[in-house]
Amino acid sequence: MKIGIVGAGLNGLACALLLKKFGHEVTVFERSEQPRDSGTGIYVWPQGVQILRFILNDNSFLNEGQPIDSLVTLDRHGKEVHRQLVQMPGHDFPAPAVMFERQRLFNLLKQELGPDDIRYGAACTKVINTREEAKIEINHSDYESFDLVVGTDGISSKVREYVCDSQPHYTGVIASRGVTCFDCDILEENACQIFAHDQARLVTYPLDNSTRFRYWFVAYQHDLDQPTLNRNEMAQRLEGLPAPLLEMIENTREDNILTLPLNAITPGHQWYNGRCVLLGDSIHGMLPTLGYGLTLGLENCFMLAQALNGSCFDDIQPALKRYQTRVAQRSCQLIEVMEQLTDLFYFQKETVQKQQRLGEVMGRFHELARTTAF
Repeated sequence: MKIGIVGAGLNGLACALLLKKFGHEVTVFERSEQPRDSGTGIYVWPQGVQILRFILNDNSFLNEGQPIDSLVTLDRHGKEVHRQLVQMPGHDFPAPAVMFERQRLFNLLKQELGPDDIRYGAACTKVINTREEAKIEINHSDYESFDLVVGTDGISSKVREYVCDSQPHYTGVIASRGVTCFDCDILEENACQIFAHDQARLVTYPLDNSTRFRYWFVAYQHDLDQPTLNRNEMAQRLEGLPAPLLEMIENTREDNILTLPLNAITPGHQWYNGRCVLLGDSIHGMLPTLGYGLTLGLENCFMLAQALNGSCFDDIQPALKRYQTRVAQRSCQLIEVMEQLTDLFYFQKETVQKQQRLGEVMGRFHELARTTAF
């Protein structure tokens, strides 16, 4: 099958590699003139790591990241409120959770795919979509026909226009992300630590313990009509947190900080139309509350490949319908969990973030992990 993939981010490259592994001819179209490898850190749950292992053929990619064994929620004073093991009892995932520097993971996927399968400076400006073929208009001029077009072009997806009417919405939260070399006694080597606060939330992960390379992000409620906070203003917003955490932010170079509003998409029931199909953030953009976004996108990739290659019919529609059946309900359930956690962390007072409530919501997430795709 000849497949066009729109968007050369992490999900687009992973999808291309997976479909190519199953014998399909793939071409990835990227509107940017160069690789879209900006960003800071990216967390992959064991479910997603298993899919990466399948795509990349061996375990060497694990050396590019830092294993994470637990998610720890703390109050503003550093007192532990809740601890969630990533290797949840009874799940027996044969893989760790791993935190990657985003650029390292991106380069691994890009190198595995090879340069001939990616076209940079090739914006998808239109899709002509029928039951017989899907034709991509490239840069308002050239056209190329495919048996299937996959939209992996993120929260601002162009392909989504031809599939459904779901639209991104601003969540009311801004996030500043950064990477820096830093160490102190309160930072754990194998855990994601989530410091809750009435005014903001600070999360930090290790990226490489050998060099003390570390990822952090600060998320806070924000009116888009107002300018985003600079570092001094963030420090004021985080007043009361342990001083070393504020020092970590202060020590981060400005060019290693990325600040963006957090948008989300709640998926409807329509994930495909004709010969166009969506996956990842193009259809279910979610807040990074538990860092499950990329893992869910990888699950989408695997489910799509399974549906296409397990079909015994010449008509592609039954395979796409099966894909939609498998992914839509699960994605909506996961997003509901993320929204509940987001409400706890960003929109409720610190006093409501008690162990019982967090435990209840994390328990729902725990149960959803049982239905992983891999």
